[in-house]
Amino acid sequence: MKNRYILIIGAAILFSSSYFLHAQEECRVLIWSDEFNNAGAPNNQNWTYDLGNGDGGWGNREVQFYTNNSENVRVEDGNLVINAIKNNGGQWTSARIKSQGLQSFQYGRLEFRAKLPVGSGTWPALWLLGESFSQVGWPACGEIDVMEHVGKEPGKIHGSLHTTSSSGNTQNTGSTIISTFGTEYHIYSVDWTPQSITFKVDDITYYVYAPNPKDADNWPFNDKFFFIMNIAMGGNFGSDPQYETGGARNGIDPNLDFAEMLVDYVRVYQELTEAPPITGDSIVESFAKGLKYSVPIEGGSFNWSVPEGATITEGQGTSSITVDWGDTAGEVSVIIGGDCGIFNTSLSVQKKLTPIGPSIVFDNFEDGDFSRWTSEAGNGNSFELSEENGELRIIYNVSDPGQNPRLVFDLGQPVDVTTLSQMEITAKTNNTSGTVNMRLDLIDATGIETNATPVFKLEPLVDNGEYHTYTFNFKGNYGSSSPNAGAFADSTAIQGFKLFIDYGFFGSPGLDTIWLDLVEMLNPLATNTNELLNGGRINIFPNPARDVVNILIDGPMELKGNNWQLDLFNIQGKRMLTERLNNGVMRKELDVSILEPGLYLLKVSNETNQFVTKKLLIE
Repeated sequence: MKNRYILIIGAAILFSSSYFLHAQEECRVLIWSDEFNNAGAPNNQNWTYDLGNGDGGWGNREVQFYTNNSENVRVEDGNLVINAIKNNGGQWTSARIKSQGLQSFQYGRLEFRAKLPVGSGTWPALWLLGESFSQVGWPACGEIDVMEHVGKEPGKIHGSLHTTSSSGNTQNTGSTIISTFGTEYHIYSVDWTPQSITFKVDDITYYVYAPNPKDADNWPFNDKFFFIMNIAMGGNFGSDPQYETGGARNGIDPNLDFAEMLVDYVRVYQELTEAPPITGDSIVESFAKGLKYSVPIEGGSFNWSVPEGATITEGQGTSSITVDWGDTAGEVSVIIGGDCGIFNTSLSVQKKLTPIGPSIVFDNFEDGDFSRWTSEAGNGNSFELSEENGELRIIYNVSDPGQNPRLVFDLGQPVDVTTLSQMEITAKTNNTSGTVNMRLDLIDATGIETNATPVFKLEPLVDNGEYHTYTFNFKGNYGSSSPNAGAFADSTAIQGFKLFIDYGFFGSPGLDTIWLDLVEMLNPLATNTNELLNGGRINIFPNPARDVVNILIDGPMELKGNNWQLDLFNIQGKRMLTERLNNGVMRKELDVSILEPGLYLLKVSNETNQFVTKKLLIE
């Protein structure tokens, strides 16, 4: 069973000092850990590998070959398992895993709970290297050896620092004796502050490094460091001279063919100076069940609150809750109490819209409100917007297209457009300047844009002063090139779009006017035509309608053998009513008197998945 050190943060009531991790004056909390509870390969969100010759350019003259094979490294029975194995040819394989580029930390208590390998010639290490290693190299990046043990000196645990002023056979080192290193788990740790690094085994201090004065040569420990865990075999430090041959540092007990290190966990604790973040989904669907929210703290009091309509189903009073969401956005928040103060932290949660209809209208310009459109024209460029008669007029004056002048449209909430991948924009221009061109990029809730090739370019626009509908299917085209090269916008959480006008490489200075009539996304399988298969047609009258609307399916006799369904959706994709036409019935009168005036979408479908959509305006 894993030991857990519990720390309280904050308090509305008094708690005993047993909650403290080390001393009463400290208020440290667990900010990150890998508990190695999921069997298989090490978590690739935390760990990667050094592979190949163990010497690896370090000059340690180690003899093993590092692999990522499961026989050398895996997670099993709640432990990270690293095995050094001698094959039939006498070659040793082992593993070295690291958190470089994935997890790195600056200051705090860093600890490993581990059981070490036994045997002369083994050289296990639990250590950290400065994140600047790839820029400045070693030893300038700094190295913190939390635990090193060489099997030729059983039980002698070393803690060392390597810096520019003392590296290799460093003078900045200490040691202690742990006789049960190979039969029992022990906690190997450092307490790292801006002033000192203190080495401990099972919370007992055996070495403190605190140079004074500090400079770049003796204290490269003001930056982030990443973890490394490995078993080396032989080498300058690990080789046992009595077994060496040919002048090589290959002194390993010839009777040894296997060595194993078990790591129960790696943990990082840091002093609490501000409210910790809440982790959990920040974008949710209406009425989603079983959502998890937590803070990285154990112990203390926790008073959670959620928006109206949401329900905490488990965990109130603890550091982690389960929530069944309602139908509104809002904040998940918690007041954390303990001996060290009171902390209040929150997470803003947006409600995601998942349209169930065949289309969602982003803007139809019927309400006179264009506040969701903002201008990012750049210096020397301008946009003038006005909305009337169901259209948006854009008068633009672009003197510097290189600034990518654009309008940004915000949906107000994330929208799942996965099945509505076809974007349609209805626009007109006279193009009197001869410069009009546009481009449209979707933006997801994290800010990733669909600006990788291909993109939705509206160029050249038809310049006859009549409305034309321009379309683009984003399916497979959600890639981003800037500033998130290689990323993909999340089609399940689109927040809005950018409409570029006379932009960049394609643009030229100009003054002109563009009108927009409709911006929507729809299912590319849906059409806005009267045509059905086999020559049938859908007729809607009157349109616009007030109280009632008639739907007529007109066509050959074979169409009458279908059971038709009529679904009316608002422009947000919410189904407002459903009616069925029994076999042989081809006409239906719909009562729409209870619906608010506005634009609606009528979907007419049958059991063979044949369907069309029609726009219906209710006055």
